[in-house]
Amino acid sequence: MLLQSVLTQRIIIILIVQVWPIFYGSYFGYKLLKRTKSRSTLTLSSFFFLISLTYFLATISIFFLDTPFAYFFYIFGIYFFVFSHSFFIIISWVLVKLDTKSPNWKYYLIITFYGVISTYVLIIGFFFNGIIYDASSNWIPAFTVVFLIFSWGILAVFLLMPQIYFSFKLYKIFGGIKLRRRINMFIVSAFLELTVVFSLFLYNTWVENEIFRLIYILLVPETSTIAAYLLYKSFGKKLE
Repeated sequence: MLLQSVLTQRIIIILIVQVWPIFYGSYFGYKLLKRTKSRSTLTLSSFFFLISLTYFLATISIFFLDTPFAYFFYIFGIYFFVFSHSFFIIISWVLVKLDTKSPNWKYYLIITFYGVISTYVLIIGFFFNGIIYDASSNWIPAFTVVFLIFSWGILAVFLLMPQIYFSFKLYKIFGGIKLRRRINMFIVSAFLELTVVFSLFLYNTWVENEIFRLIYILLVPETSTIAAYLLYKSFGKKLE
């Protein structure tokens, strides 16, 4: 009965929280690539496709319970979740350098850098048991407090602080022209997504707090959808 109730809870969470981002991420990513394949649109579409991949892997994991594949799919889903949000920093950098287009090697170097930084999920999560997802956790993903603190530190240093910096730069560069509204939408979407990221790690750590988990399930789908829509509307159109 316990396992059945856990599975029921997981299925509900998947239907509410995890499946929907697969659809809107794929849709926005496809719309961007269909329009043009500039560096800017490739960066934006990469975020959307990686978000879709993240939730696809998390969803697939439930079909492999009682096998090592469940953990494999889930932990790589978390890796891509962290990595995907680095593309907010990358697109911010692209926008700041819009008038003086930077060489491609710098662009790919930044992507590689964040790809490497994001591997902490695999190192701390797997080798140091920071992510627990097996029968001992009733097949509910559980993060350790150490993993939470380490993750928040990484996110604050490499995502939050750079986004604050680039937000001020964007206001300074585009604040006095007609792009101001689009800049506002982009910045709001970035910080909404960061709220989702920080909340997810707390959600999977504070597993015994049913009130917080309920609030998360009720608010996060709407928050992430609004963030994705604002991102697409801000610079998903006519950005060269």
